[in-house]
Amino acid sequence: MSIFNELKRRKVFRVGFAYLFIAWAVAQILQLVFESFGTPEWAIKTVLVLLATGFPFALFFAWAYEITPEGIKRDQLVNRSQPITPQTIKKLKNNISSDGQLRSLIYKSRCKDLGNWDLVNSILVSSTRNNPENDITGVLVATETHFLQVLEGAFETVNATFQLISRDKRHDTVQIISFTEIKERQFADWAMHGIGLFDLNRELKTRFCSMFGEENGSFCLPSTAHEATDLLNILLTEEQPPQTTE
Repeated sequence: MSIFNELKRRKVFRVGFAYLFIAWAVAQILQLVFESFGTPEWAIKTVLVLLATGFPFALFFAWAYEITPEGIKRDQLVNRSQPITPQTIKKLKNNISSDGQLRSLIYKSRCKDLGNWDLVNSILVSSTRNNPENDITGVLVATETHFLQVLEGAFETVNATFQLISRDKRHDTVQIISFTEIKERQFADWAMHGIGLFDLNRELKTRFCSMFGEENGSFCLPSTAHEATDLLNILLTEEQPPQTTE
């Protein structure tokens, strides 16, 4: 991650701009008050120096600390495997009404151990057991290092299912790609369909590297909804048996 993206993620820019605006407003108000009461000029200068001195401290705290549901924590102590905090979920609820309409949630995450078919099958066993009861459908794509999963269903059940998934110890660095309303299910036939990308042929691997980027000799899983849809369309097409003609 570049230093610019890291500063942006830790909200250093936002804190800096907010501090400058608030400091400017405070200085203007205090100057009017001081002038009204005939306060000595040195007092005004002292306030300005204090405001200026606080600026680097504000940037430091924005960089080093983060507000979490459990309070203020050092940034390196925040568990990135569960980025969907109660505040984030509450915001999603405020923005998306629970009116029974279908939702699609796409996320990706990093495998804690080496991904393989045994791992995929263990996930599919629990998914196919629990998802029908919650009317959840979807697909799971796994590489040796990452997961990409789509969940489809009503808002409440998709949200609750994702909260459970985000706490699964088999992965971390969980990142939501999209959480949107859909008109119909794309994977209605599967409580959960598994696709393992462990032994790709050279043609597909080269194609995916050119489409989604390359990392450590393998292709990266998509980070946008559009790219995720493109990948799934390709994979599902590859799974279809060839058509025969009489």
